[in-house]
Amino acid sequence: METEIPVRDIMARPVITIDSEVDVMKAAKKMFSANVGSLIVIHNDRAMGIITERDLVGKIVARAADPKGVKVGEVMSSPLITVDPDISLSDAAIKMLKSGVKRLPVISGEGMLVGIITDTDLVSGSASIGMGEILSHLIEMHRDSVHFEEQRETIRGICERCGQISDSLEAVNGELLCWSCRDGNK
Repeated sequence: METEIPVRDIMARPVITIDSEVDVMKAAKKMFSANVGSLIVIHNDRAMGIITERDLVGKIVARAADPKGVKVGEVMSSPLITVDPDISLSDAAIKMLKSGVKRLPVISGEGMLVGIITDTDLVSGSASIGMGEILSHLIEMHRDSVHFEEQRETIRGICERCGQISDSLEAVNGELLCWSCRDGNK
């Protein structure tokens, strides 16, 4: 019988945070310098939201807004979807899937931010605990977030149809295909 691993065993800490009153430009610079894709937004020493790269692109760049004139609290995603440090990885993964989020702040019973767990953390921590179905859902969730429009950019990798390594993969109907499989698809 496998033992469930608690979130506390693989969560990242300390969590990189930013105050809700800081402008978005400073938040973007902090994300870049810390090499992270999100910041937990703090107000009065409490976690109240999250700002992600997607928020920056969709709510600032796509709208041509001035990042110096917009406060983090105005564009953050809120309320936070969180987990307790003692919840199991499989329960955290299920919560992530049902909520459609890729990051879960970890909040202690006292309401304090103690860590963060991401979908990547779950993938790396799940190999030892047999979470095949949850992993496949996480992979599918990521696959759905990539939009393959009629691009003809070629990349190196493994063909999703035949499994062969190719230097000229192209996205066709949501699949990365080698030249041979693309020719058979047309």
